[in-house]
Amino acid sequence: MRPRWRPGRFSGVAGLVGVLLAVGIWMVLAGSAGVGRRMPDEGQQHVPEGMRVRYGHYPPTSGPHWPRPAPWGEYEQEVPEEMWVHNLEHGGIVILYRCDTPCPDLVRQLREVYATFPKSKYDHVKLLITPYRKLKTRLAILAWTWIDELEEFDRERLLRFYGAHVDRGPEDVP
Repeated sequence: MRPRWRPGRFSGVAGLVGVLLAVGIWMVLAGSAGVGRRMPDEGQQHVPEGMRVRYGHYPPTSGPHWPRPAPWGEYEQEVPEEMWVHNLEHGGIVILYRCDTPCPDLVRQLREVYATFPKSKYDHVKLLITPYRKLKTRLAILAWTWIDELEEFDRERLLRFYGAHVDRGPEDVP
């Protein structure tokens, strides 16, 4: 004997499918949930090059910035935040590091990251690596309105963040 159709059974399954679908859509729209922490959007206006900006959060993940981004790459000298915030606006990723004493091993690991990370949709690695003296942790990886802070180098964690956020800035340009 076949079970009889009961309307309640179908509506329960449909409700569960609806909830799971809503959660999935929310995760996509949230920008890769679990990969970093969302930060407030402080705007994206340009200010004259050389003008210092006071950000609401440090390190900044958005906000006023200079009209010219920095070339992608790894830097030994600190790149001004007003410059690399523009890189974030273009969907780039910035890795900041702080060394209280020389840290050649960390610098070597970060150079390897730049050399081995996947290319963006524009066929180059959209990554800028710079020392940053205001950093409270040893490392931070940034995207537009996103941050992940680390005390130790973790290539896989950096790669997950990069993959989740590269090319997702408010300006879709190389």
